[in-house]
Amino acid sequence: MTSNYFDLDDILSDGEKIPCRFNITVPGLGYLEGNPGKSIAKDTKIELPLWLAEILAICELSEDSQQSFIDLSQPDFINYKVINAIKTNAVNIDLHSILTNYYKLSEKWASMFNDVELIEVVMQMLKERSFEINNYASNASKQINNNFIFSLDEFEKKLFKVTSDSNKQMRKWLKD
Repeated sequence: MTSNYFDLDDILSDGEKIPCRFNITVPGLGYLEGNPGKSIAKDTKIELPLWLAEILAICELSEDSQQSFIDLSQPDFINYKVINAIKTNAVNIDLHSILTNYYKLSEKWASMFNDVELIEVVMQMLKERSFEINNYASNASKQINNNFIFSLDEFEKKLFKVTSDSNKQMRKWLKD
């Protein structure tokens, strides 16, 4: 998966904290858990930004070892409760409160782990929610302060704006 250097959503999703566990004791990294000058002990659980966690999870300790510095734990935004809620009723999920860049981070996570099931669940959710987004964007008479609109993540907000603008332009074109 390629990152877009200029995409703010990409930058923000790279900064999201991911739960990790250190596989070795690392001297001098205690500042990551608020203990400057100390070591991080083996099996310490800590949340690191995705960009750092990804690098530390990929880098091997030595050429002879296949062990990495850290193991990534499953983050809350894709735990079984969230996935089951999405499967049950994707339209009623408040994605914004779960994660403001849910789709972007799900894409990154699925790409790192080749998680086909996550991709399928998120794609189905996007289809269901896109239909609802289109309904709200198409019907100017619907109240804009609906809870669904406030539950959109950043990608969905862009989708809503593009759809709404497109519908306005089409109505204007049809009147001319």
